[in-house]
Amino acid sequence: MQYTSKTLLGAIASFFLLASVILAQGSPRGLREAERQQAEELRRKEALELAVDDVVGTLDTIVVTATRHDEELFDSPFHVTVTGRDKLRRARTIQDSLKELPGVHLQRTSYGQVSPFLRGFTGYHTLMMIDGIRLNNSVLRSGPNEYWGLVDGFSLDRVEAVFGPGSVLYGSDAVGGAVNAIPLRRRDYGPENSWDRRVVLRYSSAENSISGRAQVSGNIGEDFGFVLGASGGAFSDLNAGGDLGRQDATNYHNYFADGRFDINLNEHWSLGILAQLGRVANVNRVHRTVDGVSFHGTTIGSDLSRDFDWERDLAAAFLDGYDLNLGGFVDEIHIRLSWHRIAERQKRRRGDGRVNDLGFDVDTFGVAVEFVSDTALGRLTYGVDYYHDEVDSFRTDTNALGQRTVRIQGPVGDDASYDLLGLFAQNEIEISNTVNLIVGGRLTYAAADADAVEDPLSGGQISLEDDWLNVIGSVRVNWRAANELNLYAGVSQAFRAPNLSDLSRLDSARSGELEVPSPGIDPEKFLSLEFGAKLRWRGFTGTAAYHYTVIDDLVIRQPTGNIIDGEAEVIKRNGGDGHLQGVDLSLRYDLDDNWWVFGTFHWLDGQAETFPTSDPVSRTEVISRLPPLGGTLGLGWKTHDDRLHLKAWALAADRQDRLSTRDRADTSRIPPGGTPGYITLNLEGGYRIDEGTDVFLSIENLLDKNYRTHGSGLQEPGANLIIGIDFKF
Repeated sequence: MQYTSKTLLGAIASFFLLASVILAQGSPRGLREAERQQAEELRRKEALELAVDDVVGTLDTIVVTATRHDEELFDSPFHVTVTGRDKLRRARTIQDSLKELPGVHLQRTSYGQVSPFLRGFTGYHTLMMIDGIRLNNSVLRSGPNEYWGLVDGFSLDRVEAVFGPGSVLYGSDAVGGAVNAIPLRRRDYGPENSWDRRVVLRYSSAENSISGRAQVSGNIGEDFGFVLGASGGAFSDLNAGGDLGRQDATNYHNYFADGRFDINLNEHWSLGILAQLGRVANVNRVHRTVDGVSFHGTTIGSDLSRDFDWERDLAAAFLDGYDLNLGGFVDEIHIRLSWHRIAERQKRRRGDGRVNDLGFDVDTFGVAVEFVSDTALGRLTYGVDYYHDEVDSFRTDTNALGQRTVRIQGPVGDDASYDLLGLFAQNEIEISNTVNLIVGGRLTYAAADADAVEDPLSGGQISLEDDWLNVIGSVRVNWRAANELNLYAGVSQAFRAPNLSDLSRLDSARSGELEVPSPGIDPEKFLSLEFGAKLRWRGFTGTAAYHYTVIDDLVIRQPTGNIIDGEAEVIKRNGGDGHLQGVDLSLRYDLDDNWWVFGTFHWLDGQAETFPTSDPVSRTEVISRLPPLGGTLGLGWKTHDDRLHLKAWALAADRQDRLSTRDRADTSRIPPGGTPGYITLNLEGGYRIDEGTDVFLSIENLLDKNYRTHGSGLQEPGANLIIGIDFKF
């Protein structure tokens, strides 16, 4: 199925025609009472969330991502975390705002390329969304990728992370977890027109950077609200800890712009418009260049530079209907229409004078329709979502004499498309006053088509076409064992069809590897079991979860034995059986009204069958880039009025010397024998001057430890002073 400009324009016209019909059904009457109450509740909690936003948070926080509707975090039968505005404005990227969550491991290929691992999975095994719209597309790699950094943390109200498969509601490829970045919206409505301005400034000493945001928000009466903003930052070369000092060629810059508009059409229907733009430029993959820095014996690359630029554009419309009682069955309808564009440009200057210019553009058109019905059997959520990718890919090689060659494809197949269609249903059933059951399923259809693919054998042009169909399910149960104790358990499947990256990628993979097209790959399948508990009792707040994931037909890279341009050729193929298991733990105890202690812990173990050599002989090895044992322990203090808070904590990770064959070959990122462990000490404070002005301060890595996280290509910041102000007027 091909999208044309007429198809897109027709979809947009139909969407707004439907909105105009709804508008004609009744005069605007402002926000529904339930929305008013929710907005008031959010404002009431905002003071605490801005002043005290530690890892554990509060279990009475309202979340929406786990089940697609509002519920207290305490009542959700999932391991869910919420990252609020305080963490987001302190962090350089939204990935950095997640780094202390149990179950999260951050890998840095470069300072501008940060990839989170969720329960041991990263890349296309994790799902990133913006207000429920998929950021993932068909060119995402299996390994670490940097595209989450194209979302502006300053523009977000919060980030909700649901760990484990989120496959039923959001897409069957959400294996390690689903993360939803929820943009800021106007919530203060009234009969009078009003508007306010916001300025956020952040300074960081480790990269001598200033970043920030300027924002205008307001409302016209009770029926129109808007938020307009722009952000940006310039980051100089990063200073590492100890005697290492500045790491050359790690500087880069970014800028963003966004707008959100909300219109209350009548008492039942609302229309939302979201537009976002993101640019990240001049990011050098430094560990593969002569500017790389050796860490405990890691090798330094031979390239002169490997510079990346990324672009992201999003335009989306949301039509939401509540309290409808259509046909006596449908209570809610939610319609999403979106266009998402992600582009990548890479310029690689090799040490022998050759230059490679390559990149891609992906345009993703999406539509989703969701229905909610409150039935005698429970709350039924069901619908359909469809995403269509159009992919253009290019590459030009220039030799040392200046002669140019245009290749058949770039990083992935050119003139390509990818379709992803899902039908889903989930029913939440109240078995008794203390037991709730959630049962769901999703049918997934995926189809790939690429007209211009370079044959790895002949070098000529070939094409590929394939499609897949699968059904998965999920069952979750939540038991209120006591008033302040919830126990939950779940069994969830995930299914990931091969994407264009699996089938057609022709680009550098890990250090010293060249990945070539690999048609004919089978889908991956996963089965996850989880047991968890949530407790809030006499000042004690805790969450604990154990998870076990069975892996089948995992797509892996296998060396062919060929060497091309000094790199080992690898192909994609399905590996064998494997598993991952782990424990995530968060604890907080309020000593009194002012003092509290908190901590987190995470442990992960796993192995899978792989093909470490070009021989057709498999071997069971540890999962590649297995995150190390780690956690935090800290002490916090705040005033009775929540205007001032201070925190001190230690962040620790154990040595990771359990390495796969490919880990040991990744010599520019993983030291011989493994990545050393570390402990850093950190301080944080914030003061609310008045209702509209907050100042914040952090000192990361207070003792100036020289360290890097496992699988990364550069060191973490040394002693780093972060100061900032958030001023609303």
